[in-house]
Amino acid sequence: MEIRQLKYFVNAATTMNFTDAARLSNVAQSTLSQQIRQLETELDVPLFHRQGKHVQLTADGKLFLVDARRILDDARQGLERLTDAKAVKTGTVHIGLASGLGISALMADVLTEYNRAHPGICLHIVQTAAPRLPEMLRKHILDVAMTFTPRTVDDDLVSRPLFGTRLCAVVAEHHPLAMKDSIDIQQVVRQPLVLPSAAMLIRRRFDSIAKEQNVEAHPAVEIDDLSHIIYMVRGGRWVSIVPDVATLAVRGIVRLPLQPTVLLPTSVLTLKDNYERRAVSEFLRMLSASANLLLRTKNESCDVCGETFIV
Repeated sequence: MEIRQLKYFVNAATTMNFTDAARLSNVAQSTLSQQIRQLETELDVPLFHRQGKHVQLTADGKLFLVDARRILDDARQGLERLTDAKAVKTGTVHIGLASGLGISALMADVLTEYNRAHPGICLHIVQTAAPRLPEMLRKHILDVAMTFTPRTVDDDLVSRPLFGTRLCAVVAEHHPLAMKDSIDIQQVVRQPLVLPSAAMLIRRRFDSIAKEQNVEAHPAVEIDDLSHIIYMVRGGRWVSIVPDVATLAVRGIVRLPLQPTVLLPTSVLTLKDNYERRAVSEFLRMLSASANLLLRTKNESCDVCGETFIV
């Protein structure tokens, strides 16, 4: 039994299609089929029911799939431990970022510090919808996920508090509302709005609060990209709702805290009982330190100031 055979089997069991599994395994279909046949011969049980181009796992195949995945995961972690025995010099840390979090200023500081300390490590960042992040961790697509704190955390995940943020209205610095200290929901919904769609948590939270106030938002434009939203707001006409952390160090706009306050705590998710490489641990350490530094900063003249965080 070889590791590659287990990989071929798991890919075939996942896709239920030998052609797709071969493509995923980067081998010819004939090679994949032959290796799976050899695996079945060695195990002395059929793993698949073959019906033309269609395949299904046998009862033995379903049982073996659990063990095959465990063996592959053990092999992966063993390789990571051996690699980690060396200095943190090369490799990649895969980071997931929930859409709407938009912590560009904080991330810029962390990425810069990390690169100075470990120039040979690549930090690969993927931005996606928050509900997708746990499964990406389980599939080892990601090492770390930064997200709005979920109401419940699955048993196979570890959630570490990062910082708190709040929803705020954002307007251009020359907008008539820019002189206000805060703004209520009723005032917001009367403005020309550019908002994220309901697919994003920040929109759902805003709509929920608006419903409690017996009002409803009717945005003229919906964009699921905070950088584009902020670009439109800076033009002067538009008003939007974003987490205050998303606008750190952004010039030309003014943040107006919502009344009532809408808090959005954030967390870092990792996979429980999974070997954490030193490169990943170092990133988490720097991220936590940077977040704590911003929380302690109280210089009102600073573009990146702690007053936008809720401790």
